[in-house]
Amino acid sequence: MRFNKVLATIVLLAGLALTGLVGCGPAEPPGVAADRAALEALYHAIGAGPEWFNWLSNKPLDEWYGVTTNSEGQVTELDMSYFLGNNLTGPIPPELGTLPNLKSLSLDSNELTGSIPPELGTLSNLEILSLYDNELTGTIPPELGDLSSLKSLKLDGNELTGSIPPELGNLSSLEWLILDDNQLTGPIPAELGNLSSLEWLSLDDNQLTGPIPVELGNLSNLRNLSLSFNQLMGPIPAELGNLSNLRTLSLSGNRLTGPIPPELGNLSNLSWLTYAGNAGLCMPRSRSMRVWRRGISVVSGPTCPR
Repeated sequence: MRFNKVLATIVLLAGLALTGLVGCGPAEPPGVAADRAALEALYHAIGAGPEWFNWLSNKPLDEWYGVTTNSEGQVTELDMSYFLGNNLTGPIPPELGTLPNLKSLSLDSNELTGSIPPELGTLSNLEILSLYDNELTGTIPPELGDLSSLKSLKLDGNELTGSIPPELGNLSSLEWLILDDNQLTGPIPAELGNLSSLEWLSLDDNQLTGPIPVELGNLSNLRNLSLSFNQLMGPIPAELGNLSNLRTLSLSGNRLTGPIPPELGNLSNLSWLTYAGNAGLCMPRSRSMRVWRRGISVVSGPTCPR
């Protein structure tokens, strides 16, 4: 009888060990396990190579290549940019939207394809989304307008199409919005004028149409406004003269017309102004505008005829 009890105890302990209750240390917290599953989906989706030697291992996630975690072991940063020696291919998996503590996602300068998953819009703690210089296609998901903590959105150098979602105007913390060198069409949303924290707006080298929204004059913290090489039409809004912190204004290669409004003479910090290659845009010959122009380090564009 004693032998049978000992044998039963051994069998019970072995079963508990197999389930992780004893003998294998504490079970992984559910949040960490879910993060691990999301990273495994990323590994299988984007062609991870042998340099990712410790991925899919049982090591803590902060020992995985390019991964940073918080004190609870959950993922806060993913840096898979080319400059770390990557050459990633394939689509961005929607499972990345299940990383609730993620603050920074950098997948730039690779060869990623497919569309931007709308599931990324659920990352309420995300501050940096850097996907530039890939081969991404499709439209910009309006769900990105839900990223209330986002400070930097860089999607330049892809093959994105469609219009700029007006929902991006909800990003009250956004400081950098860079969408240049894509195939975006339609007008510049007036809602971008709601981005009170914005310092850098670059929409160059797209196929944007319509006028420059007067609402951009509300961006009091803006230092760079780059709208060159689109199909923008009409005059420069006088409201841009309210951008007292502006240092760079690039408007070349559009279909803008009329004289530069005298209100732009209020931009005392401007050091770069390019407006060449428009249908009829020119610098007035007034004394005040001549004085203002001389104070700008780089100016490219014609003076109005007499």
